[in-house]
Amino acid sequence: MTHIENFETASIDTLVEGLEARRWRSVDLVEAALARIEALDTRGPMLRAVSFIAADQARTAALNSDARRVRGQASGPLEGIPVLVKDNMDVAGWPTTAGSRALIGLFASRDAEIVGRLRQAGAVIIGKTAMHELACGITGASSLTGFARNPHALDRSPGGSSSGAGVVVAAGYVPLAIGSDSAGSVRIPAAFNHLFGLRASRGALPLKGIIPLSPTQDMPGPITRYAADLERAFAALSGRAYVASSPRPELAIGVIDAWFDDNVPTTRYAIAAAARRALGQFEHAGAHCIAIEFDGLREAVESANVIAYEFATAFAADLAARPHSRVDSLQTILDHGWHHEQMKSVLTDRARHAGPTGREYRDARARQARLRERVEHTFVEQGLDVLCYPTLRHPPTTLGGAQHGSNALLAAVTGLPAINLPIGFDCDGLPMGLELLARSGDETVLLQAARAWADISGEWTVPDAIRCSDP
Repeated sequence: MTHIENFETASIDTLVEGLEARRWRSVDLVEAALARIEALDTRGPMLRAVSFIAADQARTAALNSDARRVRGQASGPLEGIPVLVKDNMDVAGWPTTAGSRALIGLFASRDAEIVGRLRQAGAVIIGKTAMHELACGITGASSLTGFARNPHALDRSPGGSSSGAGVVVAAGYVPLAIGSDSAGSVRIPAAFNHLFGLRASRGALPLKGIIPLSPTQDMPGPITRYAADLERAFAALSGRAYVASSPRPELAIGVIDAWFDDNVPTTRYAIAAAARRALGQFEHAGAHCIAIEFDGLREAVESANVIAYEFATAFAADLAARPHSRVDSLQTILDHGWHHEQMKSVLTDRARHAGPTGREYRDARARQARLRERVEHTFVEQGLDVLCYPTLRHPPTTLGGAQHGSNALLAAVTGLPAINLPIGFDCDGLPMGLELLARSGDETVLLQAARAWADISGEWTVPDAIRCSDP
């Protein structure tokens, strides 16, 4: 095995360059990833970030990738790069457990569409990441794997529901992980792990083969250490040709002031202060910031959330199409007690919910449409490129605690694209994030802004490799 210096912090660009120059092979990258997982997830601090590894399949796929490269047949922007995917995504022949022991024994017969796109782009999928059970939460609680642990602070949550996806990138297992986001579940782990995370516009990426939480709000998305890697990953996931864009710091930024501060001592956590400092750096680079007021915005966002209406019905329909499932509904999981103890209340509420057939659901969808129209109108009226606010107003909770302070629901209920930018660490060494929201279909603006932030912030976007130690 060829030694790859600083593999744990290398960018995809660097790894691809080394592959093309024959300094290492894809199989070397896979072995480095497997060794990192062994050191930090199997032994060492046991980050509990991985739920399944297919080492031999990954080695075979990497050898095939190396052979394609030798023949001049490299197939895409992720050719030979090891990747992990969230455990609610089907990979043919692998278990799909969605973080729940109720789904043990459930194996996928074919790849999810998003997994197929990764393969088409040349990615080597080496396994699956731990997640908050059934994607129904943001702290990482799972009856299958327990609580995933934040590599920056082992007693803290890494966020969720794509908990493991954030951890595996932050801890240097792989340079790219794919999560899913229904209310912030890509952007929250990105914020809590000092990473970039993208939620695309509604309908931009395929959902087939992903166990649903809310078909209206679900969206797969990439998590990376580097802005350029996020752009490369989104090209692969969306099936577009990858062409690296230029940074775009000269942005018109609408600042939702009411979403910055909360009942958290800013002298200790300084999230609002860090977010405003980041905006000041954007302004110094040529951006123009405009204060935006949305009366009743938070209440409007919360009232437009349709997860509770859609979850039980969508989950049951998905299980009905999986003939080998031992459960057919949320109620069956509750009846057998096959869930994490912290999940009982939310699963009971979802199982008993009226569902998506009544007037209340139609009203909620109508509120989504009105809110999206209101936000889109503000973009046009104020001449904005993006809206911004802290991704979360509170730091990561302790393991097992309740998480508060998310601002990430706005993108999910409106269907507009959003990105988390890593903006440094608070006084306790905990990562903080700034979210940018764009108009529908404007992912390019967000990716250009991320590249600009990488240039502006310098070393903040490239922290030292995670050196975990036993607690």
